[in-house]
Amino acid sequence: MNTKEIAAHYEAKVFDSKEAATSAGFALTETLTTRNTWNKASAAQAIIHKLLIRKRQGETDQIGIVIEPQSITGCYKKD
Repeated sequence: MNTKEIAAHYEAKVFDSKEAATSAGFALTETLTTRNTWNKASAAQAIIHKLLIRKRQGETDQIGIVIEPQSITGCYKKD
């Protein structure tokens, strides 16, 4: 699966820049730098799983990822 398919599977919003995510009210979490498409999907999977923990603990009800050319950043909507 590619990064957008992974996001859709976990009902995560997708942003194309960190500024777009923050302007939508999302708080940024960790950023992973990627070297190729496979690394990008792997990074997205790792970040989303950490965000799902926040969601299950009730810290947030919306999660997302920022997909940039060489990095993936997690984000979540503060309640």
